[in-house]
Amino acid sequence: MPASEGAVSRPLSRPDESAGVEKIVRMNLKICLVGDRGVGKTSLINRYVFDMFTEEYEGTLGSHLLLLTYKAVLAGNQLVEAHVAVFDLMGEHSMRDAFKEVMFWGTNGFLAVADVTRRDTIRALPDWIRTVTSVAGEVPYVVVMNKVDLAREKAIAPEDTAWLLSELTGVPYHLTSAKGNLAVQKAFDTVIDAAVGAALTKTRVRVHRRILGEKILAFARRRGLMGVGKNDILIAFKGVDYNALMRDIEDLRQLGFIAIDLLGPSAFRARITGRGAAELERLAVEDRVVEA
Repeated sequence: MPASEGAVSRPLSRPDESAGVEKIVRMNLKICLVGDRGVGKTSLINRYVFDMFTEEYEGTLGSHLLLLTYKAVLAGNQLVEAHVAVFDLMGEHSMRDAFKEVMFWGTNGFLAVADVTRRDTIRALPDWIRTVTSVAGEVPYVVVMNKVDLAREKAIAPEDTAWLLSELTGVPYHLTSAKGNLAVQKAFDTVIDAAVGAALTKTRVRVHRRILGEKILAFARRRGLMGVGKNDILIAFKGVDYNALMRDIEDLRQLGFIAIDLLGPSAFRARITGRGAAELERLAVEDRVVEA
């Protein structure tokens, strides 16, 4: 997939061109870098995207956006093509709290960055993480301890290390240096790969629900005008979660694909409609391109 106009083409994984691609999955991802001012968020992005570093410091006002492209053949011969929007966000706490809904809505993953030589930026990390996840939900993220090239002069205290590990148990973290190009690519790749994986999982759930709905429609069509009773459905779909099955039946009814005849307090009969029959014919041709 070509990069968008003005975007930087940054392939994060080389596809195996010899592999037989069976499905294309396309997605849009939003990745944010958060943390206090001066921790090196912009420098990390410049190193990752442009492989460059400058000693000059200019604080980010508002936000800065870079568009990357991701293209990789993953397990199951799925070709994943993603537009990745990387947001470099200002580190002011007051702006973060006032505009968090705008800043973090739709975030698929983030890097929480601290300056290893500044204790206050390390202690601020949990607040940044809580603020992002309060809006974006439980999305993948990593902790980035930047400027380790200066650690000999101002090393992080052992008590700060212990405190951080206790606060963020099990969270992946990376010791990086934008200046020395240490572990920068690994930090970005970790969170972007995790965001891609999370998006694929959501896609699989949606596809599973679509397939279940298709099977319910096919079952109702086979019964014709008589329709299919609730007990017949439960027997035919034995092993499927009851609540999920009832939810899909209700979704099909609301979409107008089936009609429901109530036969009692907990009994019903489902009949496929003309609209449902047309939808079943459309689904007969398997989709090869999926928008995640």
